[in-house]
Parts: sequence; C-alpha cells; structure tokens
Amino acid sequence: MNGLIVVNQSIGHNQYKINRFLEEGKKLGIDLNVLINNGTTAKIENGEIVLSIPKYDFVIYLDKDIYLARILERQGYRLFNKADFIKLCDDKMLTLIRCANEGWPIIKTLPGPLVYTDELTEENYHFLDHVIDELGLPLVAKRVYGSLGEGVYLIDTKDKLKEFYKVNYRSPLLFEEYISSSKGRSLRAIVIDKKVIGIIERDNPADFRSNFGTTNFSTKVEKNEKCWRFAEKISQKLDIEYAGIDFLYDKNEEPILCEINSNAFFEEFEKTTNINVAKLFLEMIINKVKHEQQ
Repeated sequence: MNGLIVVNQSIGHNQYKINRFLEEGKKLGIDLNVLINNGTTAKIENGEIVLSIPKYDFVIYLDKDIYLARILERQGYRLFNKADFIKLCDDKMLTLIRCANEGWPIIKTLPGPLVYTDELTEENYHFLDHVIDELGLPLVAKRVYGSLGEGVYLIDTKDKLKEFYKVNYRSPLLFEEYISSSKGRSLRAIVIDKKVIGIIERDNPADFRSNFGTTNFSTKVEKNEKCWRFAEKISQKLDIEYAGIDFLYDKNEEPILCEINSNAFFEEFEKTTNINVAKLFLEMIINKVKHEQQ
C-alpha cells in the first residue's frame, strides 16, 4: 500500500508528524512519500483537472488548502481527513454552528458581521456595544482561522475591543464569553476513528491561552469520564476519523466545548501519554482503505 503526505510549505510543527508517519509507516510496510504544497501540484486546463502527481491509495492531508483537497478528492484520492471536515474545523465559527442544537455545553459565542467598506463607521462600532452587553468584560475575541493560540485575544475594555475590531474587521471574527475558571487550562482529547484514545490537560501559568507560547505544559488525564463521553459523542455525530477536541472547564469543573482541530499536532500528546498516535492513525487508514477498495 502506498500513500502521500501533503504538507504546507511552512512545515513548522508538522515536521514531527511527518517523521512519525514515515517511521511507523515503514514498520507497517507502507510506502509513504511527502509532497510540499507549493502551489504547483494542480491546475484546471482545457476544462479538465491536471495533476502533477501519480495515484496513491490514500493521502494524509496535513495542509488546510481546501482547494487542493477538493481537487484531489474530485480526482478520486482518499483523503485523511476529508476536505469537508478540514473546512469545518478550520473555521471555528462553523465548528460551533455544527455542534449547536445537540444539547452539548458550548461557549457562548457571537459571530462578527462582515464589513465591506474601506473604513469603519459609527454604525459598525455599535455592534461592539451588543457584544459587551451579551458577553460582558473581559471577553475573548478571535479570528476564526488560526492555530496555537494565534489570533486569540483577551479584551478587558471597550477601547481595546474597538482597537481589535479596527485592526481585524476585514477578517471573519467571533466573540466568546471568557471562561475565567479555565484560565490557562484546557483538555484535549485525541480521537481516531470515532474513538477517544486519550486525554491530556494543558496548563499555561503565564497566559490565558493554554496552548500559547513556551510556558505551557501538559499532563495525562487518567480519569475524566464526562470529558471522555462528551468527546465520543462529538466524534460519533461528526463521524470523525482523526481530530483533537479541545474543552475548557466551566465554573463547576465540567467540560465545555471550545474547538475541534482536524490536523491536531500530537507530539505533546505522544510524549505525555506514551500513546502511539501515528501507528493508530496509520492502522485506521489501512483498515478503511482496504474495506473501501473491496
């Protein structure tokens, strides 16, 4: 069996995942190649999709380039994860919309309106009064696209909220209630094939974002049945093949859904839990591909 690992040209933290997949793939007898997505892989010419790569049994898609993902799927490639799921998780607001109305505890969230003018008007700023009325201060302001805590801000005054909006209004935004009981703390459940394989707690004494910077650390969660069951409900409902599901702690120390990451990094998780994520991921792929090719 052969597979392709697609990664963004800004490899960054994905290097660990690539190395681990190559290592475990060799043990499992899988021939894996790596494609750095630099924009030269695909085109539409004379009304047809043209690719510069051969056919593979599967693709481990570590990029968030939805265009290439959809092109590959259109040409019959089996992606892990699928393009629809990558898009759903990449947009934090879409994730929460999909998870709403299921009876699950989710952070109170307001989507930001799109603004098409070159300059903000007083009418645009009136929305911020609504945000403060709904969420109070401090509150969390986010760009809907981002990872590792980037584009996430704790706002404690109206002036700071206006400044955030002035700088970021051209980007899709969301605004969330600040869960002070979870300051610098979160839970991450890793899911493979709709099953939770383990949970870690991430702590950051220097920032309200548990996954930001170099001061954060993690510990294995030996027992948190509520979080485990919650994560499995989500994974079953969304038919998750691979993801990291992040939870915060509410004031009663109960898990509340924060976000879902389709391309979740697992270096920290593997080193904290000694669970072989790369092997389990590849074994899931082998079983699914064999079944789907029958």
